[in-house]
Amino acid sequence: MSAESDSNGDAKPKSGQSGIIAPEGKLDLSTVGALHKALSDAQGDRVALDLSRVTHFGALALQTVHAAALATQARGASFGILNASDRVLAQMSAMGMTPETITEPPQ
Repeated sequence: MSAESDSNGDAKPKSGQSGIIAPEGKLDLSTVGALHKALSDAQGDRVALDLSRVTHFGALALQTVHAAALATQARGASFGILNASDRVLAQMSAMGMTPETITEPPQ
């Protein structure tokens, strides 16, 4: 998946055909709606979120991704987070999360 930028240069994620969602730029209040749609539209046995081009991962994005991971797992598919930069990992860590805790199936 690629992403389109709006007039502010913020990412507008869109879903891809392969089950890989690859947003770009900031994932925050201004882009979380498009992120939610892309994650909701993702199909297949495996859904992955490639964060290699994400520069900011906000709290609302974290909540959206966690909810999408749970919903994907509830339908019997797997969900993973790929290629998070050190900056994105630090932002997740500041919110008490890691890619593993965000995508961990409920016990």
